Amino acid sequence: MEVDELPVDARLAAVLRRRGITRLFPPQVEAVKAGIFDGRSLLICTATASGKSLLAEVAAVKTALEGGMALYAVPLKALAHEKLLHFSYYGGLAKVGISTGDYESEDRRLHEYDVVVVTYEKLDSLLRHRPSWLSSVGLIVVDEIHYLGDPRRGPVLESIIAKVRHLGLRAQFIGLSATVGNAAEVARWLGAGLVVSSWRPVPLREGVYFGGEIRFADGTRRAVRAGGDAEVALALDALAEGGQALVFTNSRSSTVRLAKAIAKAVAAHPVKLIDVGEAGRLAEEVLRASSSKIIGQELAELVARGVAFHNAGLELEVRRLVEEGFRRGVVKVVVSTTTLAAGVNLPARRVVVAEYERYDPVLGLGEIPVLEYKQMAGRAGRPGLDSFGEAVIVARSRNEAEYLMERYIRGRVEDVKSHMLTG
Repeated sequence: MEVDELPVDARLAAVLRRRGITRLFPPQVEAVKAGIFDGRSLLICTATASGKSLLAEVAAVKTALEGGMALYAVPLKALAHEKLLHFSYYGGLAKVGISTGDYESEDRRLHEYDVVVVTYEKLDSLLRHRPSWLSSVGLIVVDEIHYLGDPRRGPVLESIIAKVRHLGLRAQFIGLSATVGNAAEVARWLGAGLVVSSWRPVPLREGVYFGGEIRFADGTRRAVRAGGDAEVALALDALAEGGQALVFTNSRSSTVRLAKAIAKAVAAHPVKLIDVGEAGRLAEEVLRASSSKIIGQELAELVARGVAFHNAGLELEVRRLVEEGFRRGVVKVVVSTTTLAAGVNLPARRVVVAEYERYDPVLGLGEIPVLEYKQMAGRAGRPGLDSFGEAVIVARSRNEAEYLMERYIRGRVEDVKSHMLTG
């Protein structure tokens, strides 16, 4: 389906064309046929990088152009700012605001915006306080709705859905989810139509790295010639073959440490892996855009070598520069926190999951869910540039390599389990 065939304002189609989007992916076509632009409530449960967020953005701006208001909810403040950046592509078609703090008197004026990006907690607060403008909301989007099964964010999501029902809002509801095991059950509970698909724009190979080689799920092996730490070797190996790498680790400090190690290896590599001139110019932009001279200088020095860290500590404009630099191929490696994985829409030849455990201030140290690993892995493969993508999780011992293969590579994505679903 061509974007010109979409049942939306011609100005919206023009924005998509300017972004280089002329045809829809198969799962996007399914969502259009299921009624996403006709006001039908849907649960869209498709693979990472299949374009579901783009459709929700278009639906939000379409609602605004038709005189309604849209609320777009995400799980984290950092992701809210990321989404605000995405809406900037639509220029003057809709006035977009963001609200992530506690309920304030200014919230009564949110009706001055056409689209408001909020965190789950903020949406729950707005529904509880019932501002007068709530009746003009024509669309509610809940991104990452699979967090229903999360012990921390699940109860907030349940509260949101219960309030939407109780208030009798006549708004269209769109839930965006990664692939989960019980999508049909969740859709029934939401009272929404279901679009489910495992289609990907680029074939994906998943494997575990240990002892200088990647072992893939099909039993094949691939030697990684670059030496050094696993993450450095895997990133350098991808660059040497003309690709890019996206590395996920479990803390802000780790993103900086790994980025520095990779940048040092890139600079020492006998083959020129980056365009030094382009990287230098981008580094100057990063330095100018950063209000923190310490962070700005640290990041700029890395960007000059074609590497960047990406975490919630970076300002929005700096993050935008890093992301655009990566998309243009100036930045070759981005090291990000696993927490931001949902908002890092940066396809790379190789995705490296450096850590599968993460510390939570409430729950302590724990393993990331299979679903979250699959979201990170789904970023592998650049449409139009790569014939395949590789997702590699790093093991520190042979026994751990076997465990990771069974749990994450061959493992089944968890069902969404919530108190409301089960009770």
